Amino acid sequence: MAAKGDEVDLESEYQPTFINVEGPRWEKFGYALIGGSTCIMLFQAIGFGPSWVWKEADDISTVLFTFELFVRIFEKGYLFCTEQEKNWNFFDSLVVAISIFSMAISAKAAADAGAANGHGSTANNAAMNKMKALRF
Repeated sequence: MAAKGDEVDLESEYQPTFINVEGPRWEKFGYALIGGSTCIMLFQAIGFGPSWVWKEADDISTVLFTFELFVRIFEKGYLFCTEQEKNWNFFDSLVVAISIFSMAISAKAAADAGAANGHGSTANNAAMNKMKALRF
């Protein structure tokens, strides 16, 4: 069921089943993710605070963007690939795939660096915790 307050066009090809991904609340959620991710990248670039905080925040935003993409794919089904917004959907999918790949490479590099320093188990535990977060 769609949330209260989200208007649904009954003649539209897309009919919400669980979450109205074309409604204003979902749109605001997407804009909040983009704004938050932009702030994280800005703080990383200027070196504000400890870098590990922004690395973790970046990983969390990647997980949230992945969740947002999967919900849209689930909700829209084949329309995700055929609707008017299909080019943006492809772009979003590409950005999320690159982010996940980057996060995996970074985790692997951290694990390798930890193993070289004799701290492999700690680095592996951190990588496993990130993978568990992605599993949901």
